[in-house]
Amino acid sequence: MQAREYVMSSNSQTRNTRILTRSIRESIDKNQQQQQLQYYSSTMPTYLNRFDPEHANSFLESFDNVAQKHEQRRQKIKKDEEIENDKIPPEYRITFGEKPEGITSREYELLYIETLYTIKHKIGTTISKHSEGENDLYAYAQEAFGLSPEEHRRLLARASEEKPPILILNIEIVEAKDLEAKDANGFSDPYCMLGIVPEIHHFSLSRQTSGAGGASSDEENSSDSKLGFMKRLKSFRKSTIRRSQGREKNVSTTSSGSPASSGLRDKLPVKYIQTTDVKKATLNPIWMEKFRFNIESSKTETIHLDIWDHDDEFSVFEAARKLNQVQGFKGLNRYFKQIAQSARTNSSDGSRVDDFLGSVNIKISEIPSTGIDKWFSLEGRSENSKVRGQIHIRANLATREDRGISEEDNWTDIKQHVELLQIFIDHELNTFKGATTDWTGELSRDAETILHQHAIQGDVTDIQRKMCRWIAYSKKHLERTLTHKLVLSVTEQLEKTWQPTSLSRDESDMLREAFTLFVNHCFKQIAKIRELFPAANRLAMERLEQLLTIVAKLHSMEVFHYCCPFQNSLQHELSLIIKAGTIEWFERMITEITKPRLRSDEDVLRSTSELVYILIADAHSAVKYYNPIFEMTVKLAFYHISFKKIDGKLMDIVTKALEEELGEQIYQSPMKLLENNEPDSADIAAFASSAEQTSLCLFELYLSLNELAKYKIYVNETHRSNLRINQYYSYFGIATKKWLSVARNKLLHRIEYVLDKDKADTSTNNKFTSSALDISTCFQQMTQFWKRLAWPDIISSILFLIKITEDMASATRLYATLSEEKLNAKKFYDTNDLTFYTQELSFTVNNIERVRESFKASPIELSYDKLLVAAEKFQTIAVVDEYRKRIETTVASCSQDIIDRIYQILSKVITNMEMELKQYLFHIVEAPDASDVQETVQPLLNFLNNQLIPYQGLLIRQNLIRLLELIWAVLMDQILSEVEHNTSPRSVISYNRLLKTLDLLIGYFTNDDQCLSKDSLKTDKYRLVKKLLKYQSNDTQSLIKMYYQEKLHEQERANNSNQSDLGKLYCRAYYHSKEATLYIEIISCKNLKPCDSNGLSDPYVEIQISPTFLYPHFEKQQTSVIKKTLNPQFNEKFEFRLTEKECNQAGGIVHFIVMDHDLMWSNDFEGEAFLEISKITGLNHDNRVIDELKQIELALTHPKAFRSRIIEILEQRINDKIAMDFVRRRRETENQ
Repeated sequence: MQAREYVMSSNSQTRNTRILTRSIRESIDKNQQQQQLQYYSSTMPTYLNRFDPEHANSFLESFDNVAQKHEQRRQKIKKDEEIENDKIPPEYRITFGEKPEGITSREYELLYIETLYTIKHKIGTTISKHSEGENDLYAYAQEAFGLSPEEHRRLLARASEEKPPILILNIEIVEAKDLEAKDANGFSDPYCMLGIVPEIHHFSLSRQTSGAGGASSDEENSSDSKLGFMKRLKSFRKSTIRRSQGREKNVSTTSSGSPASSGLRDKLPVKYIQTTDVKKATLNPIWMEKFRFNIESSKTETIHLDIWDHDDEFSVFEAARKLNQVQGFKGLNRYFKQIAQSARTNSSDGSRVDDFLGSVNIKISEIPSTGIDKWFSLEGRSENSKVRGQIHIRANLATREDRGISEEDNWTDIKQHVELLQIFIDHELNTFKGATTDWTGELSRDAETILHQHAIQGDVTDIQRKMCRWIAYSKKHLERTLTHKLVLSVTEQLEKTWQPTSLSRDESDMLREAFTLFVNHCFKQIAKIRELFPAANRLAMERLEQLLTIVAKLHSMEVFHYCCPFQNSLQHELSLIIKAGTIEWFERMITEITKPRLRSDEDVLRSTSELVYILIADAHSAVKYYNPIFEMTVKLAFYHISFKKIDGKLMDIVTKALEEELGEQIYQSPMKLLENNEPDSADIAAFASSAEQTSLCLFELYLSLNELAKYKIYVNETHRSNLRINQYYSYFGIATKKWLSVARNKLLHRIEYVLDKDKADTSTNNKFTSSALDISTCFQQMTQFWKRLAWPDIISSILFLIKITEDMASATRLYATLSEEKLNAKKFYDTNDLTFYTQELSFTVNNIERVRESFKASPIELSYDKLLVAAEKFQTIAVVDEYRKRIETTVASCSQDIIDRIYQILSKVITNMEMELKQYLFHIVEAPDASDVQETVQPLLNFLNNQLIPYQGLLIRQNLIRLLELIWAVLMDQILSEVEHNTSPRSVISYNRLLKTLDLLIGYFTNDDQCLSKDSLKTDKYRLVKKLLKYQSNDTQSLIKMYYQEKLHEQERANNSNQSDLGKLYCRAYYHSKEATLYIEIISCKNLKPCDSNGLSDPYVEIQISPTFLYPHFEKQQTSVIKKTLNPQFNEKFEFRLTEKECNQAGGIVHFIVMDHDLMWSNDFEGEAFLEISKITGLNHDNRVIDELKQIELALTHPKAFRSRIIEILEQRINDKIAMDFVRRRRETENQ
């Protein structure tokens, strides 16, 4: 299309006219070139002359190198991750001066004596997980304490001198179930009576010796197993005593509280027998009562328990009151029997007595050291006794030392237990073959046995043991690195056991100190998270997760808040720790990367960039590794907290470095800087000539800040907008403007230099010279430079993009101008022989096209359209449209200018071919009628082929297409000239030959060698030429038919148009096949054109079946005249006798002519309309009557409105009567 328009403007007249026009145009173009050269020379600053031309493009290349370096540093972060993953993390335990105080040598000896004492007086049956042999325990203790055999023997002797402990049995009657019902209501009122029954050697109880004859034989013959007493006991803790007050039963208090019962129990020793409360009307009583017995004899005792149903006051208690007080512990067995016998004796008066429900016997020697907690089935007094039910009993052994220490005080035992645990942990770690972090925390059997015996002998409760265990492990963790998983396990055990009243004040204080010490230790590790827990190190991340998990666990525990009520929330504490740790790390990084004496501005900028890169690596680590762990364990965003703390400090450093280099202009907004369109100032000259390294350092700093700013999405949205790094780019506005100005000026100078040194690579089939490749590369570098900047602000980014586009457009125009001037300097336009210039011409247009394509692609590569869409959120649509118009107009205008210049250069080729082309076409037109078309056209094709072969190998595809389009446009002009302006008439055969020539030319230009598409060749001029040739190739009648087809098309267009200047005709048409009649009804006309002086008309309608040579026997018919109206109503019907075959003839129409009737003058033409006969209803077997048909609306037209080439052709056939008559009638109509 562009080639056609160009040729139409330059070749629309004769050859002489075109030559004259071209010479004038070329003269004007040369003047324009000189003006453009003067303009570009004036716009290039004088300091460009100081540039080294060989390195003029190194400026942009250096920016590429900086960008590549930046990308390498980004990739290095990922590579460092892979390396770090396999490293052994640094020792993450740091004591921070909180190592627990050690014990003195004396305390160490006393603790060892206590340990030996514990082993010597071991109590209870040994379970499977404990060691039984004393010698093994002694050996382990000696090894753990690290004492010599002599020291061990000396201290063992001291332990042996200590009094043996008193053995104590702690028993709890929990509940019973499924007891036998003794009362009439189907229930019982059960209570328990329990005491210690010794084994009496060589003594047999019988009816005679019992002193009471009521005992049964099964009771008399029963004997208890021999029981031994454990000899070392300790007291209950104070809290245990307080809890058990009111529940432990003694002789002074009875379940019923009656005077009789009180009197009886006052006579019973409290250490021998005790009773529970009575539970009324139940078979499943719950007591939850605790009792305590001293075991004074050897290992032969049994704890005996009876369950009775209480009936009245004169029951077992009354019977016991009547007996003498038992004298001595050995009479207790007889005492139980006498109570039962007395109870039965009292029943002789017919009153009810307590009923026996069952008994239980537990041998003291069978109670394990861990105690018992089980259900026992009730036993009868004999094998024949029928009892039922079970009772739940808990019992454990303890000791009480006879050292003058309060029985309720075990504080010393608790402290000793912690110290003993620490010594054993140390010993286990010393003997463990592996890293301390791999130790599971499991102690040996000997250690567990000693600790267990120490706990039960010191009456250390379960919660106290868990407390001691946590304190020991947590403190040892501060000295020697243990796994957090172990500490977490100990912590969870403490949590499960603790109850609000389970620890004394001293114990709570001790636990609080351990909590504080451990938590502070963890916090100080978190403060140094970057050193102690390097990101990407798998093991370090596992340790960090465990540390945070245990800290979170502690802060979620009730015992922690109970012991540390004033502790801040974990999130608050961690936030402070992260902030403080981040500031300390940040300041250390500044110290490490800052040189003592900075020698230049470049050093300051490089150091600042280095700091930012460190923060990028830290941000990557925080987001990828620290954030997920902190969010999962403590619900904190690590990066959000840490970056907020250093954001302002970082930007202070950045702005200070930029201000030292660029001055106060860094605080000017980019928008204001871009609004200033003044020429390049002296500071830009200095910036370009003496500070290229500074420019690169600025660019590197910008890229690093741009990368760091991407991590702001990990800061909470509510705080994100307040970050100072959001505006980092605003401080680079002046630098960016200078970068672009220097790049533009260097580019303009580079164009002049590369064209002067331009050369082609003859070793390869290269269609470009070095200059085009060089400038295209410069464009790509400018594009890549801006893409790498990734300017965040949308509006200023668009303004910068407009500047880049305009600068590149200037460079593109300059390159094209200088390239053509270089070609013109070789007298290119003055020669008629282009053989010598073929390669030079091809390189020139190829180079210009290459640069044009590079320029045109730049805004697209920079995604200008997306920027404009995004700008709609910040600017009005009108402003955004103005931006778009400015960019697209710049690109389109420059691109069109360059294309025109390429066509102008290529047109020189066409000028030299034009005369030969016309001669070949003349021979085709004037060839004899009998000549073969292919043979006639072949010389033309051969000529074209010879002329194009050199260019096919030299021109790029787009320029070859342009050359072919120019040739095609010239051919179309010449053929059209032959058709339109021939002075002598030619035969139809001659026009047929030209029509076939046109098809052959289409085939030639669309073959594989020429690569044009058919659509590109079918221009408007081609269609006109083909239509005219087709017209000229037909006879008169065919042309008339074609004329009426044109009129039908015009009628259709007029009907579809909303405008109708001449009015409209309304009618109906119907063909009756049986009657072989065509019915036409003229209904009305509307909005006719007034033809009379009164502003009205006297219209009537003529109906003619045309063309007359198809329907010669039909006369014209007309309606009546309707006076003085522009909207006549006719409603008249007309009949035409036509066969169906005649109706279906091609070209048959109904011609309507609306006329204005005049009496004195000739009638006036109002308008005409056409209706195709073959499409009239009825010819398609539609049997509807004419009155049911919809009316047809036809817009009236005038023949002058459309130029008809057919009429013009028919006018040339002066010897054809049919043609002359038809033309005469149509001209008459046109002239009305």
